[in-house]
Amino acid sequence: MGPVSPVSRKRSTPSHSDDDLAEVHPSKKICVKPTLPHTPPPETPLEAPKERAQDFEHEPRALLRRQIAMTLQHVGFDGSEPEAMESFCMAVETYFEKFASRITLSMHNSRRSLPIPSDFQHGLSAVALPLLSLEPHLDPPVAPIKGLPAEPPEESKIISTVALLGEELDGNLEKKMLRQIPKNFPSFPSKHTYKRTEQESQRETDPRKIREEAANAARHAEEALRRLVNVEKAVKEKNVKKNASKDPRSKERHDIWEETMRSFMKGQERRFEVGEHNGNDDRSMIVNSERQFFRKGAVTKRKPPKENGESA
Repeated sequence: MGPVSPVSRKRSTPSHSDDDLAEVHPSKKICVKPTLPHTPPPETPLEAPKERAQDFEHEPRALLRRQIAMTLQHVGFDGSEPEAMESFCMAVETYFEKFASRITLSMHNSRRSLPIPSDFQHGLSAVALPLLSLEPHLDPPVAPIKGLPAEPPEESKIISTVALLGEELDGNLEKKMLRQIPKNFPSFPSKHTYKRTEQESQRETDPRKIREEAANAARHAEEALRRLVNVEKAVKEKNVKKNASKDPRSKERHDIWEETMRSFMKGQERRFEVGEHNGNDDRSMIVNSERQFFRKGAVTKRKPPKENGESA
């Protein structure tokens, strides 16, 4: 007999088909990581582009425009349109091109690589510009630098209550009395915010003075009432006179009354002239208008007269 091969005690894995593999569940749980949505990056604050200061050394055209603007301002213009400024720049460039071409021509005719003062003199004569016209430009007057207009001072948001409440309630006086408080500290508020103040005015308690004040008030009221009554009477008399002047009968009666009073006054004057008293008496007749309001006495009943038979 041949040797017997050892038999493995391990169980052989059964062969499964593809359908069986699909039904088998995994023994371990699958770790599922949550997927967050794609968030946009944080927004960066947009900054306004900073305006770069003009560099006249690297931008000669800006220097030319500035010089033209200063010349226009010196002549009397407040500003110019962009088209007019460009036309000025083109005219200046054309003028300098002609001037530079004359200098270059003189330099090349003399077979020089660099210009000399005689070449510049030839160029100035070509553009009809004498040398004496350049002397004022050797030391030009420096225009004063124009600063920005001063900003108006900011109005103080702190309202002063001294004018409204008066010096009695001003807290600044109490702050000055306390030396430990620094001077740069603001002043105290008005005293009525942290101290008790009298809410009612002081009243008089003396009965004698109270009676005197009441008597004065009554006297003033009586005088005012009398003035009011006098004004009312004057208005009524004026209205009566106006109405009488409108009515012919009333006017006639008024004229008769005036004539009667004049004749009566003349008679009185004559009587005083004849008598002891010699002078003009301005007193008229006395009329008692309050007689109807006098106190009346008791009414006495009169006895009827006796007849002759009864008396006998």
